[in-house]
Amino acid sequence: MIRRCMATREFVLFLVLVVLFAALSIFVDGFFNASGLLRQSRYWVATGMVAIPMTFIIATAGIDLSVGSMVALCGVVLGLLCRDCGWNVWPAACAAVLVGGLAGTLNGAVGSYLGIPPLVVTLATMALFRGLAMGLSKAESLQGFPAAFIWLGKGNVLAFLDNRSAYLPVSVIVLLLFYVAGWLIMRRTWVGRFTECIGENETAAAFAAIDVRRLKLGLYAGCGFMCGMASLFHTALYEAAKADTAGGMELEAIACVVVGGTRISGGQGTVLGSLLGLLIIGILRHGLVMANVKQQYVVIYVGLLLVATAVLNEWMARRRGVKS
Repeated sequence: MIRRCMATREFVLFLVLVVLFAALSIFVDGFFNASGLLRQSRYWVATGMVAIPMTFIIATAGIDLSVGSMVALCGVVLGLLCRDCGWNVWPAACAAVLVGGLAGTLNGAVGSYLGIPPLVVTLATMALFRGLAMGLSKAESLQGFPAAFIWLGKGNVLAFLDNRSAYLPVSVIVLLLFYVAGWLIMRRTWVGRFTECIGENETAAAFAAIDVRRLKLGLYAGCGFMCGMASLFHTALYEAAKADTAGGMELEAIACVVVGGTRISGGQGTVLGSLLGLLIIGILRHGLVMANVKQQYVVIYVGLLLVATAVLNEWMARRRGVKS
């Protein structure tokens, strides 16, 4: 049992995370600081939430390039309902999440029932949702959210570690709960099994009586729902909703999923791996910034990591006898 666990991709990623953390702690002054890392972890939450449904979608050999635009659109809807319509922030938050779910359903319906490749569909809706957010907000920054809402992004929960108090971000705790739910769905329900079957061979999955179109529709709708949830924490963290926010979030989420071991060609997905990928990329970025590495070089290093892990994933899959 222990030997089998040590041979898994997740265990290897955990070792990589430990080695990376140790190396940065030794060679980067000030990196080994629990308070600083916890503060920084707030900025990983929105991307981490989006990476969960992205894991399922990529496991079906699909993609969703519109997640960043959906986060921006949901945030704008939240801001407009609070500022211009006089809604209480919590009903407005529910409406924003609903808008995300509807946007994801649109992606799934067009891709699944009209047979248009998800790359094309979500590339188009990426521009559509961003344009809607820009038009609705008139490119204005929407602010003035109540303190109770801001607490979602900036609030803490007091904990005690080694007789010392530490403040754990509320948003990080919520993120971990979402990952537990995502892991259970992927590994303990038919949804996860059928998702990987579709990615492995969609035609065979259909002949096995799997309702491929309906499952894909549900996955993209779930992705939109999670984008709506991510927009709440993203807006609360920055205390503002803007149409140009979350730019590049889709690429960050895909990077977390691929680094985590989900095959970009489908057939294999791991939610735990996506969490480890998020931590590896987040810690790497934070360490490089603290080492005074210029931002353009940080992007290059993350890109090299993504290419290397994508190649490694495919190589490991072929070693197990799985065809691309």
